[in-house]
Amino acid sequence: MDASTLRTIHRYGVLVSLVATAAGAIGFAVNGSNSALGLFFGFLGPLCGFYFGGAVLHEEPRYRVLGEELLRGVVWYFGSLVGWSVVVTSSAAVPVTPATAFGLPVLTALGLTVAMVAIRRRTGLELKIETRDGQLLIAILGGVVGGFLALYLVLAAGYSPWLLALYAIGTIAGAAFWDRRWRRRGVAS
Repeated sequence: MDASTLRTIHRYGVLVSLVATAAGAIGFAVNGSNSALGLFFGFLGPLCGFYFGGAVLHEEPRYRVLGEELLRGVVWYFGSLVGWSVVVTSSAAVPVTPATAFGLPVLTALGLTVAMVAIRRRTGLELKIETRDGQLLIAILGGVVGGFLALYLVLAAGYSPWLLALYAIGTIAGAAFWDRRWRRRGVAS
């Protein structure tokens, strides 16, 4: 398989992911929340969208960062599916619907992807695990996992909602500390 064939597959994959997402939404609308087609395409559409969209944009030098982060969005999507499924199934406060089962993970993954693009554009860092700058990526991953844990503790275990406020303040303070340290390191370099 040559490079042009692979590029063609990626481009068609973007279209197929859009069709799959629409088919999932139609499946849920027609057959209700237990639609097998809705569940299959509701999972597959966004997953393929992140992968194929990232692969297409990664080839364009102008959109390389966005493409890389969409490809990383596959991991964010999987993590969001796991995190939200634990929170939703453990809590009576959040109903189990197609919107919460697939909508929340997609929105979470998209939000994280946009945040990562913004961070990379602002700092100029590559955010590869094997580099020194990858420490920020590890910190962001820890922040996401901690956010799901705090949400679980509040919604499912009955802890005070103040825990979410405390977590948000701690996360913002940690980000400010890192930003200040990064700026100093940038000036010293």
